Amino acid sequence: MFDDPIIREIRQIRRNIEAEYDNNSDKFYEHILQMQQGYKNRLVRHQPKASLRKREPVSMT
Repeated sequence: MFDDPIIREIRQIRRNIEAEYDNNSDKFYEHILQMQQGYKNRLVRHQPKASLRKREPVSMT
């Protein structure tokens, strides 16, 4: 396996984030939820697209 500097940097950033939240994923998740609230007006939730084909109901008999 070769040493990739980009992968090394990403792993270091991940370790820093983990350390910031005491290696507790629940704390990190709570932080993410709080951050989302701050950007609530900028987040987009798309509605599912309607099917282009009309499907016949499936009989369960």
